[in-house]
This record gives sequence, structure tokens and C-alpha cells, in this order.
Amino acid sequence: MELLVVLVIIGIVTGGALLSFGLLGQDRRLTEEADRLAALLELAADRAELEVRDYGLRLRSDGYEFMVWAPRTRAWQPIVDDALRPRRWPAGIGAELDVDGRRVTLPKKADPGDPPQLGADARGEFTSFEIRLRREGDPLTEHLAPSPEGGLARRQTGAAR
Repeated sequence: MELLVVLVIIGIVTGGALLSFGLLGQDRRLTEEADRLAALLELAADRAELEVRDYGLRLRSDGYEFMVWAPRTRAWQPIVDDALRPRRWPAGIGAELDVDGRRVTLPKKADPGDPPQLGADARGEFTSFEIRLRREGDPLTEHLAPSPEGGLARRQTGAAR
């Protein structure tokens, strides 16, 4: 009888641990995606300042791509660089965008002629924006926005499980 009680307790503890690791793994994925996007935005801003040309970010409902202003053609062009390559959002994660305090509807598919919605100018300064990343059905939200001191500010809202 005692052995049966011990086995039940071990099963409950193991089940709880596996369940919590699954939930934490999903939260970690959202945080990792916000970390990646923040690092890439800062890389684009650094390159904009070093190269003295504007870099932009075009968000879509399924992902994002970085662009660079080409003075010769006077047009935005996709970046051909592995670090700033186009990316897709991980499954279940979506984005919302506000530019200058106004909500931007993210297109499902980018038209090659579409300009970026936000970016970093040749001084490395960001335009005014807020990107919110969240997983479907979860109130946890990662916020990215330019910081008044320069660079990016990050914060989390919502209840994490």
C-alpha cells in the first residue's frame, strides 16, 4: 500500500513538472522572439548610423523583413544579408504595430513596392512605433518601442502562467 502511495505521488509530481515545463516553454518562445526582434532592430540602427543611410522594417501578419534605402534608385530595397534576412513569426505568435500612436493593419503578403512601416534613420534613431508580440489566446504581451534615452525599451504585460 505504501509503495502505491509513493508511486502516485511521484506520478503527480512528474506530471506537474512536465506541464509546467510545457507552459514555460511557450512563454520562453515569445520572449526569445521579442529578444531576437529587438536585437535585429538595434543591429539595423547601428548599421544605419555606420553606413549613413536609412534602414526600415516591414512587418506582415506572418513575419517581417528589413529594407534599406537605395539613394541611386530612390527606392526601398530588401536587404541581402543573412543576419537581417526575412523571417516568419513562430507558430501561434502574432504582432500588432502602432506608428506615431496609430494602429497599422499588417498585410498578409508584402508587395515588393511597399515601403517599410518603421525604421532607423542615418543617425541611428528610430521612428516612433510600438510593436506588440503575443501568443494567440494568452494575455502575456511583449512590447518593443524606442526609448527616450536611445535604443529600445522592452516591457511585458499580462499574466504569465
